[in-house]
Amino acid sequence: MTPIDQLWRLDGRVTVVTGAARGFGAAIARRLVEAGAAVTVADIRPDDARLTAERITAETGMVCDAHAVDVSDEDSVSALFAAVESSKGPVDLLINNAGVFSNYYVSDMPHAEFARIMDINVTGTFLCSREAARSMRPRGAGVIVNVASVDAHAPSAEGLVHYTTSKHAIAGLTRSLAMELAPDGIRVNAVCPGAAMTEGAIELVSSGSDHGIDLEAQWDGIVQRTPLGRLCRPDDIGRAVVYLASDMAEFVTGVLLPIDGGILVQPLEGYVSSGVSG
Repeated sequence: MTPIDQLWRLDGRVTVVTGAARGFGAAIARRLVEAGAAVTVADIRPDDARLTAERITAETGMVCDAHAVDVSDEDSVSALFAAVESSKGPVDLLINNAGVFSNYYVSDMPHAEFARIMDINVTGTFLCSREAARSMRPRGAGVIVNVASVDAHAPSAEGLVHYTTSKHAIAGLTRSLAMELAPDGIRVNAVCPGAAMTEGAIELVSSGSDHGIDLEAQWDGIVQRTPLGRLCRPDDIGRAVVYLASDMAEFVTGVLLPIDGGILVQPLEGYVSSGVSG
């Protein structure tokens, strides 16, 4: 048996984490670097990505670099993987974390906003996964971890039709990729975070909604309705990703792993609603 302290190590594994300038992505990148992975922090905000990579390097003493990417753009994704491969070698591990959300009632939602969410959350995951699969298949090994949401299992609140749809799509993509790529030695799983006060969530809630949705009411009481009694923290997701990425999970594929403090097992009466009729 391999000693357990070796099973979670990712020494030298070439890794791309998308949307890693802040929030879940930054926490994931930090933990993967600690586990020994050679991580590229990829984000549409190149300056923020560089600062995050520099901070991780300073804190861990292990080199972490950054690269700009728009995951919804095919050429941008191809350029990212080409740059990583030319500097570090073929990608061993991909974390599809890049994602966005907003709040609209379906009757008020512009087609462009629905398309934007789908382009980044779903098309972005597909494009990056395709590039990773092309790199991994000839070598017969690799790991892809998608960051979905509890919304991949069930809707969490009003005003998230587009977001919840995108996360259901990621669930289907995760399972389909797992089935198709398993014979090539590639594992594909997803983590499903619960409500978390990441930078993006703070910006959304503090700015409010122009579409009749009381965002503060939606968030009010989530902790009380979560069995473990707190919100999800970015590092909760970082730790879970290290598990799925490592040999600790070498017989795990096609799984949607909730990291939600038990929110998905709350009673139906615990549904978090703004109380506003759409």
